[in-house]
Amino acid sequence: MTTQRAGSRAKSRNWTSTQQNVLSPEEVKTRLRERGLTLKQWAEQNKYPYDTVSCVVRGVNRGTFGLGYRIAVELGLKSKEPA
Repeated sequence: MTTQRAGSRAKSRNWTSTQQNVLSPEEVKTRLRERGLTLKQWAEQNKYPYDTVSCVVRGVNRGTFGLGYRIAVELGLKSKEPA
């Protein structure tokens, strides 16, 4: 029983450390602006539907799996590591 607790504490520690690299939607928009790109341009360059990219950045699509997840990872909104 003690081993399980230590393991779950270690997992949560690892999870928070990987989350430090994750950007907020505002940070994503700022970085795109700094590179002179709009969301639509980024979506076209990466061959994603603009409406899906917009929904991921706005939080309508939580990006937990599938296309939304791939977009969130590429934008830096989510870590590649499984939660």
